[in-house]
Amino acid sequence: MTRILIVYQSKPAIVPGLEKGFQNAGLETISFLANEYHHWVDKYIFHAINKWAHNLRILKKGKFLFSKHPLTHWNYLNTELVKFYKKNNPDYVFFIHGIHYSESTLTQINAPKIAWLVDPVQDPKRLALFSTNLDWYFSYSKIAIRILQELGFKNTSYLPHAVDQNEFRHLPEARKSIDISFVGKHSVHREKFILAALEVTNKVSLYGSRWVAPALSKPHLLKAIKGIECYGEKLNQLYNSSKVVLSIIAKPENVLETQSGINMRPYEILASGSILFSDNYDELHPELINNQNLILFNNVDEFKQSLSELLNDSQKIERIAVAGRKFIKGRFSYDEMAKTILAKFREIQNSGSQ
Repeated sequence: MTRILIVYQSKPAIVPGLEKGFQNAGLETISFLANEYHHWVDKYIFHAINKWAHNLRILKKGKFLFSKHPLTHWNYLNTELVKFYKKNNPDYVFFIHGIHYSESTLTQINAPKIAWLVDPVQDPKRLALFSTNLDWYFSYSKIAIRILQELGFKNTSYLPHAVDQNEFRHLPEARKSIDISFVGKHSVHREKFILAALEVTNKVSLYGSRWVAPALSKPHLLKAIKGIECYGEKLNQLYNSSKVVLSIIAKPENVLETQSGINMRPYEILASGSILFSDNYDELHPELINNQNLILFNNVDEFKQSLSELLNDSQKIERIAVAGRKFIKGRFSYDEMAKTILAKFREIQNSGSQ
C-alpha cells in the first residue's frame, strides 16, 4: 500500500481530517507532529536563558543563543524528521507550512515532496525559502502564488482549506444563547471588532490566546473571554449556540485591498449552519454573496451597523444561515483535498520515471 507522511503539528487540527481523506483514497498515512519533538533542554533551559538575555537587553530582539546547538528546537526537529523518514520510508512526503525545514533535511528525503502554505506569508524571501527543494508548492493564498511565480517558481497552485462535515454540522436542537462568538488569537485589529461588538451586545463569547493581558484594563472584554482553546465538538457546539459567528482574516482596517488566504474558520462556520459574519478576502468563492449566504463588512462602523441589524432580525439570520449551509454542503471536503494532492504526487512520480 502507498504510504504518505504528513509533516505538521497537532494544532490547528488539520492532520486528522487530511489523514481520513488520504485513507479514503486508499493510502496508508503516518504523521510527524513538530510539537511532539521539542527537547526538554531547549524548552526549559535554552528558552529561559534567551528570555532573560532579551529582557536584560544583552541580546538583540530576533537573535538567540545556542542557535547551532543540536538540541535547539529547530535543529532537533530537523534531525528527528530525517530519522523518522528513514525509519518509515514513505512513498510521498507532504509538508504543511508553518514550520519549514532545512535544505539539508529536504535533500535527505528522496521521496516526492509537496508542501502547502497555510500561514499568511507574503514576504518573497520567506516564500522562496519555503518552496526551495520541493517538487510542488500549494498555497491557500493566491497572492503568495503570484509572488512565487514572479520569483520564477512555476510549480505552484491554489489549494484551499477543507472542513470535516461530520465534525462541523448543524445541531437543530441547540439554543442560541450567544449573540456573537469569535475564536482566534488576539491582534490589535481583531480587538477593535470585539470591542465594537460589546457596544452592541454583552452576549459575546471569545476564545483564543493572548487576549487576557490586553483585557486586564477592559473589564467588559475580560468578561467576554471564555477560554484559550476551543476545538472539535466543543467548537461545533459554540457555533451552533451563536446567532452570529465572526471570522476576521485580519485585514488591516482602511486598507482597500482584500486579504489573501482564507483560514479554516469560515468553512467550519458555514458547515455548522450558523451565519458567517466576515471581513472580505481575495479568495471569496463567486457563489458566496453578501447578504445572501454570508454577511461581509469592510470597517468597524459597517460591522456595528450590520451586527445590530442582524440581532434584531432573527428571520434574516435564519435565512442566510440556511443558504450558507446549502452552499458548503459537499464542498471543501478533506476527501476532495486529498485527491488533489494525490493527483499531483502521481504526476510528479510519472514525470520522474520518464
